[in-house]
Amino acid sequence: MYEDMKDKMKPVMDMAEINKKTTETLIALQSQYVSDFVNSSLTQMKALTATKEPKAAFEAQVQYLKEVEAKLTDVAEKEMAALTSAREELTSIIEKSVTDMSSSPYFAELQKFMKPMDMKAK
Repeated sequence: MYEDMKDKMKPVMDMAEINKKTTETLIALQSQYVSDFVNSSLTQMKALTATKEPKAAFEAQVQYLKEVEAKLTDVAEKEMAALTSAREELTSIIEKSVTDMSSSPYFAELQKFMKPMDMKAK
Protein backbone atom coordinates (compact mmCIF):
# COMPACT_ATOMS: atom_id res chain seq x y z
CA MET A 1 0.00 0.00 0.00
CA TYR A 2 2.87 2.36 0.80
CA GLU A 3 4.43 1.76 -2.61
CA ASP A 4 1.09 2.36 -4.33
CA MET A 5 0.64 5.67 -2.50
CA LYS A 6 4.24 6.59 -3.22
CA ASP A 7 3.68 5.96 -6.94
CA LYS A 8 0.51 8.05 -6.95
CA MET A 9 2.24 10.94 -5.18
CA LYS A 10 5.32 10.87 -7.43
CA PRO A 11 4.06 13.63 -9.78
CA VAL A 12 3.34 15.89 -6.81
CA MET A 13 6.78 15.20 -5.35
CA ASP A 14 8.40 15.83 -8.76
CA MET A 15 6.54 19.13 -9.02
CA ALA A 16 7.68 20.14 -5.54
CA GLU A 17 11.26 19.29 -6.46
CA ILE A 18 11.05 21.40 -9.64
CA ASN A 19 9.65 24.32 -7.62
CA LYS A 20 12.41 23.93 -5.03
CA LYS A 21 15.14 23.79 -7.67
CA THR A 22 13.73 26.83 -9.49
CA THR A 23 13.41 28.81 -6.27
CA GLU A 24 16.99 28.00 -5.32
CA THR A 25 18.17 29.13 -8.76
CA LEU A 26 16.24 32.40 -8.54
CA ILE A 27 17.49 33.10 -5.02
CA ALA A 28 21.09 32.41 -6.07
CA LEU A 29 20.76 34.74 -9.06
CA GLN A 30 19.24 37.51 -6.95
CA SER A 31 21.81 37.09 -4.16
CA GLN A 32 24.68 37.29 -6.63
CA TYR A 33 23.15 40.34 -8.31
CA VAL A 34 22.64 42.19 -5.01
CA SER A 35 26.17 41.36 -3.93
CA ASP A 36 27.60 42.58 -7.25
CA PHE A 37 25.43 45.70 -7.11
CA VAL A 38 26.57 46.65 -3.60
CA ASN A 39 30.23 46.02 -4.43
CA SER A 40 30.09 47.93 -7.70
CA SER A 41 28.22 50.80 -5.99
CA LEU A 42 30.96 51.09 -3.37
CA THR A 43 33.64 50.99 -6.06
CA GLN A 44 31.78 53.62 -8.03
CA MET A 45 31.46 55.90 -5.00
CA LYS A 46 35.20 55.63 -4.36
CA ALA A 47 35.92 56.41 -8.00
CA LEU A 48 33.58 59.41 -7.98
CA THR A 49 35.12 60.86 -4.84
CA ALA A 50 38.56 60.63 -6.45
CA THR A 51 37.39 62.35 -9.65
CA LYS A 52 38.16 66.06 -9.86
CA GLU A 53 36.41 67.00 -13.08
CA PRO A 54 32.59 67.07 -13.34
CA LYS A 55 32.68 65.80 -16.94
CA ALA A 56 34.79 62.78 -15.94
CA ALA A 57 32.43 62.07 -13.02
CA PHE A 58 29.43 62.28 -15.34
CA GLU A 59 31.04 59.93 -17.87
CA ALA A 60 32.01 57.49 -15.12
CA GLN A 61 28.44 57.54 -13.80
CA VAL A 62 27.00 56.91 -17.28
CA GLN A 63 29.40 53.99 -17.77
CA TYR A 64 28.50 52.61 -14.34
CA LEU A 65 24.77 52.78 -15.09
CA LYS A 66 25.29 50.98 -18.41
CA GLU A 67 27.14 48.20 -16.60
CA VAL A 68 24.38 47.94 -13.97
CA GLU A 69 21.77 47.77 -16.72
CA ALA A 70 23.71 45.03 -18.54
CA LYS A 71 24.01 42.98 -15.34
CA LEU A 72 20.32 43.43 -14.57
CA THR A 73 19.36 42.37 -18.09
CA ASP A 74 21.60 39.30 -17.83
CA VAL A 75 20.05 38.30 -14.49
CA ALA A 76 16.53 38.84 -15.82
CA GLU A 77 17.27 36.64 -18.85
CA LYS A 78 18.66 33.88 -16.62
CA GLU A 79 15.60 34.12 -14.36
CA MET A 80 13.25 33.90 -17.34
CA ALA A 81 15.16 30.87 -18.63
CA ALA A 82 14.85 29.17 -15.24
CA LEU A 83 11.11 29.95 -15.05
CA THR A 84 10.54 28.77 -18.63
CA SER A 85 12.38 25.55 -17.94
CA ALA A 86 10.33 24.97 -14.79
CA ARG A 87 7.08 25.68 -16.66
CA GLU A 88 8.01 23.16 -19.36
CA GLU A 89 8.88 20.48 -16.81
CA LEU A 90 5.68 21.11 -14.82
CA THR A 91 3.56 21.06 -17.98
CA SER A 92 5.10 17.74 -18.97
CA ILE A 93 4.31 16.22 -15.58
CA ILE A 94 0.73 17.51 -15.63
CA GLU A 95 0.12 16.27 -19.17
CA LYS A 96 1.47 12.83 -18.28
CA SER A 97 -0.65 12.73 -15.12
CA VAL A 98 -3.81 13.68 -17.01
CA THR A 99 -3.08 11.03 -19.65
CA ASP A 100 -2.49 8.42 -16.94
CA MET A 101 -5.60 9.51 -15.07
CA SER A 102 -7.81 9.30 -18.14
CA SER A 103 -6.76 5.71 -18.74
CA SER A 104 -7.39 4.62 -15.15
CA PRO A 105 -10.39 2.37 -14.35
CA TYR A 106 -11.69 4.94 -11.86
CA PHE A 107 -11.94 7.58 -14.55
CA ALA A 108 -13.79 5.18 -16.87
CA GLU A 109 -16.33 4.51 -14.10
CA LEU A 110 -16.70 8.22 -13.47
CA GLN A 111 -17.39 8.82 -17.17
CA LYS A 112 -20.15 6.18 -17.10
CA PHE A 113 -21.72 8.01 -14.16
CA MET A 114 -21.42 11.44 -15.81
CA LYS A 115 -22.98 10.51 -19.20
CA PRO A 116 -26.54 10.18 -17.89
CA MET A 117 -26.11 13.50 -16.10
CA ASP A 118 -24.97 15.19 -19.32
CA MET A 119 -28.07 13.97 -21.16
CA LYS A 120 -30.38 15.29 -18.41
CA ALA A 121 -28.72 18.71 -18.55
CA LYS A 122 -29.52 19.03 -22.25
